[in-house]
Amino acid sequence: MNPGEKTIFQEYLTNQGTVVKPYCWQRQNHICGRCPYHIQTGEEARVPYAEFHGVFGFPYRSTTTQNKHLLFYELRTFSGRVVQKGHATNCSDQDNHPESMLFEVGGYLAAVTDAYENIRYLILCSNYPPCNEAYQCCVSKIYKFLLKYQEVTLRIYFSQLYHTENSFPTAMWNREALWSFSSLWPWVTLQRLPGGAWHYLLCNFVYGIPGSKLHHSTRPSRTLADRQDPHQINNLTGMKPYFRKAFPQAIQKKPAVLQKLKALSSPSPASQQPFQMLKGSLLPPMSQSHSVLFPGVFLPF
Repeated sequence: MNPGEKTIFQEYLTNQGTVVKPYCWQRQNHICGRCPYHIQTGEEARVPYAEFHGVFGFPYRSTTTQNKHLLFYELRTFSGRVVQKGHATNCSDQDNHPESMLFEVGGYLAAVTDAYENIRYLILCSNYPPCNEAYQCCVSKIYKFLLKYQEVTLRIYFSQLYHTENSFPTAMWNREALWSFSSLWPWVTLQRLPGGAWHYLLCNFVYGIPGSKLHHSTRPSRTLADRQDPHQINNLTGMKPYFRKAFPQAIQKKPAVLQKLKALSSPSPASQQPFQMLKGSLLPPMSQSHSVLFPGVFLPF
């Protein structure tokens, strides 16, 4: 950690990795079965197949896991070597999302990035993308992380959208947050999990996999994410099939882009005032006039 920056997490070594309290004051409780170790690394990051099956919608997401958030991450060097893999889960006791705990100022992810100066890629694979809802500040914390570690490129892959339908009071905040992420491409990539990711996640983050599932683990065509409106997903992530809108200023990380990051890293209005019922349609479709082929970057799948 940087001198003068308070460390708020506690990490404990195990035989297969580490387990981490995101906040040193967290204790085991009867409300949240994950407390206090919401971050786990190495082989400790593996989860049971049944849990992965239910949360990620592989092949179909269970309706009993709608409030569960599961995030897998990898820290990689420029050459693609994995420095660390891990997972983070939400806390049902304190109502914290994985991103909120993982990207906390003075938290675990910042400490690891400080310790390994050669980290250039941070890859997140989650059942939900980061939200911008009150008391979470997931997006603001991620932006602060990017401002501090400007050499790190962020890739976010998600299984399905989170509270972006007009029936949710916070839908507008979440939609705007996703679009702001897309505007920072290719520094930040926001994309639905591609088909090849399922086999990779099973092999590297899951245990207790039935043999037939491992050998036939191509993403089924009717996961819950597939049943969501593709037009909505494309609009919010700035995606077209195999294409993405180019933002030249993001490529060079010019001062204007960094200034935009600073503004976005401030707490959103959603975290400062009571929710209000918001009406409105999806953000308008992006123009295809400046679309370019997705550039070749290292991805694990």
